[in-house]
Amino acid sequence: MEQFHETMAGATVTRMPVGPLLTNCYLVQSGTELMLVDPGMVWNRELEEVATVIESANARLRWIVCTHGHFDHVSGVDTAMKRFPDATLLMDPREVELARDPVANYATQMGSTFAMHAESSPLIAGQEIPLGLITYHIATIPGHTPASSVLIAGDHAFVGDTLFAGSVGRTTSQEGFEQLLAGIRVTLMFLPPATRIFPGHGEPTTIGTELGDNPWL
Repeated sequence: MEQFHETMAGATVTRMPVGPLLTNCYLVQSGTELMLVDPGMVWNRELEEVATVIESANARLRWIVCTHGHFDHVSGVDTAMKRFPDATLLMDPREVELARDPVANYATQMGSTFAMHAESSPLIAGQEIPLGLITYHIATIPGHTPASSVLIAGDHAFVGDTLFAGSVGRTTSQEGFEQLLAGIRVTLMFLPPATRIFPGHGEPTTIGTELGDNPWL
């Protein structure tokens, strides 16, 4: 499993592409606290490698956060919660419903029967998530899923499958696509151009780059 490290203001971000779709699982450390974002680990070796990274960080895993309920973003949640029972799982309640249904979360389409069982605490728009020296502000951008969450801090944001380098998230209807684009423009495009964007798949980007190069924006 490859690991990519970036130092942001008040936090270190480790990106680990996992699972058959190379979903970006992120481990964020700020001070003595950790946050795991989108644990999409599928295979035992990935689960163990991510657990080892967490355990070697010399910090406490405080939060496990899922941006949305699709299989490739939640498939490692149950195992992670068993391994780190003191962590709190945060997820929008509408996305929890998705994650508990193997057809709706696309597990069935990928040849799996996975349905998330872990109990979660609500993640809702306007909420603030403290982590060590920084605080993440939560916004909701519907379109890719009913209530995809984005986590925004001072100089970076975790956006799940809403925005990618040069593209945007997949939707199943024109209405959903319009919702997605409107949410991206209102929520993300007003951030400073240098804001680092950490997407659910592929390479990180910046707001400025997407404003200049993304054909959908």
